[in-house]
Amino acid sequence: MGKKRHDTIDAAGARYEYRVWGKHRKARKLLEKLASEVTEERVKDCYLLVEDSMWNAKVRNNTLKIKQLIAEDKGFERWTADRPASADEAPSPFDDLFETLRLDRPQRGKSYDLYDAVERLDADPDTQVVFVVKNRRRYTIGKLRAEATDIEVTETNEVLHTLQIEGESLDDLVALRKQLGLRGEPNIAVHEAIGLDLDD
Repeated sequence: MGKKRHDTIDAAGARYEYRVWGKHRKARKLLEKLASEVTEERVKDCYLLVEDSMWNAKVRNNTLKIKQLIAEDKGFERWTADRPASADEAPSPFDDLFETLRLDRPQRGKSYDLYDAVERLDADPDTQVVFVVKNRRRYTIGKLRAEATDIEVTETNEVLHTLQIEGESLDDLVALRKQLGLRGEPNIAVHEAIGLDLDD
């Protein structure tokens, strides 16, 4: 029996996102004032870049997260997300990547290094692998969320600065974008930005 393939991810819980690049110091300061809660975190991600930019896939803590672009409205992109537990649950082409990286391997009693696993992808010309480290400050503003993140691209040591707002209410997000002075800025997702960065 062949693998089960999914052309789309379940749209339940899909969120609108708007991400801009640059320091945007005024917007960051305003987020600090508006937020009811602020948290900080440092995370390491491995992005799996494929030709179709409607897919945004990354591995964090040896777990694959796949986001799919399903709509665009008023400059915002609507993304849905899934964390497949096996290759059979992952949409193509990530089912093959899931299997190649052995992400469903047994967890106990075995060491695992994602850097080593990625070497198996060297022969795959359709997949670009980018490791990044994110220093992220996250904000809660009512039912909306925002983040200001500094992303270090491991391959180049370049640090990129980005700010994002996200949520389910498009009207509230449009109002927040205007308040932050970000209207008119291009909306570019992380996987697109770091892919362009490596092509320069």
